[in-house]
Amino acid sequence: MRKLPYAAGVVALLAAFAWLAWTVKGGGPTAFDDAVGSRLRGLRSDGLTAFFEALSPLVSTTVFAVLLVLFAALFAFVFKKRLEPLLLILNLAVAFGLYKGLKSVFERPRPSADALIHASGSSFPSGNALMSASFYGLVAYLLYRQLKRSAPGLAWTIALLGIALVLLIGVSRVYLGVHYPTDILAGYAVGGAWTIVCAALAAKRA
Repeated sequence: MRKLPYAAGVVALLAAFAWLAWTVKGGGPTAFDDAVGSRLRGLRSDGLTAFFEALSPLVSTTVFAVLLVLFAALFAFVFKKRLEPLLLILNLAVAFGLYKGLKSVFERPRPSADALIHASGSSFPSGNALMSASFYGLVAYLLYRQLKRSAPGLAWTIALLGIALVLLIGVSRVYLGVHYPTDILAGYAVGGAWTIVCAALAAKRA
């Protein structure tokens, strides 16, 4: 791929984030937040709640640290790659800084009612959405690139599972009542933009 599609993707996602930031500048929920949030919370059941609660540890600092070591080792020692382990470390470090920094800028209060779990800090953008889109998105992309010729079926399966995981993590935060939908979309926009930057760096070595 040429540089233009990467740049266009980054610009589009950052423009989407800027628009979302403008729409939530008052701090309260938008009409979109109310409509989508109430629809998802209306689906609550014991089984679905248990499922979505089980996704929360996947964006914990401990799990990210363990997975970073595992995937960095996979690329370094199994696939004999030098750039990919460094990209994974850089990706996770920058994503963490972005979500901490942006939250401190916007300081949007979290939804005040119907939360099924405890979550601290401000709401916009969603750190879970940003971090999952960034890290899991890059892992899926790098594995897809590595396997697309030798095992195309496995490569596509990993890519689709990565997308599904990121989407489910975002949905879970709204379902559990700790984020507005616009928080999730903003996290996806920033995390996705950063993933594209990392993907472009990886593609330069292709």
